[in-house]
Amino acid sequence: MPKIGSISPSVVQLPSDLNEVLPADVTAIVATLNNRNGKPGEEERSNAAIPGAVHVLADEGARAIVVMGIPNAARRGYAAEQELFGSLARERGVPSVSSLTATALACLHLGVRHALLVTQYDEPSNERIIAFCSDVGLAVEAAVGLGCRNADEVNAKTAADYDALARATLPRYPQCDAVVIFARGNMLGISRALEDEKNIPVIEQTQATAWWSLAQIGHPTSSGLGKLLSSGAAPTAVTA
Repeated sequence: MPKIGSISPSVVQLPSDLNEVLPADVTAIVATLNNRNGKPGEEERSNAAIPGAVHVLADEGARAIVVMGIPNAARRGYAAEQELFGSLARERGVPSVSSLTATALACLHLGVRHALLVTQYDEPSNERIIAFCSDVGLAVEAAVGLGCRNADEVNAKTAADYDALARATLPRYPQCDAVVIFARGNMLGISRALEDEKNIPVIEQTQATAWWSLAQIGHPTSSGLGKLLSSGAAPTAVTA
């Protein structure tokens, strides 16, 4: 049974939407960086731990690896990510990518030209995410966030908060042709409902993780789970 890997910055929430979006014959294995969100020095320490986590998952048979953690990826930058994960891929023969890159590539695969980002973050973090997406080639129309600054504030939010923010913001940007949700937790339910209602792609990082990973291992995606996972994979568009 093929395995894909996921690296979480801090904790892994169960049950996970990843179980819903992966085919039954694909297994996900997870490592964590034990990042204490908002504590001084934690981002640098956890970034330094990424190569070790990639090695652990590769040793366990992962054939593609996605590193979660949107703000860390945005601060690292796309060019630095390419250098880091390119080096690890050459060393281990296993492709790796951040969930931020995977999500941007998913949008490009669907032909998105005016993305609306809905996030748990503050304005400076959103600006870094927009810059990262631009470097990947994705145009962002607007980004709105709930302004969470630490784990307590993130954990106080529910999927309904992101759904409400997306619905309140979309009318202000009628040209938006996709919604991208960057948030901790299970967002598949609200993304599917909003997508069905608005008839535009609504992508969150778990979907993008599954889509990118399955493309890397040459496995078909699952139909009936939204526009992205029903779209199939375009090999020329998914490799970072």
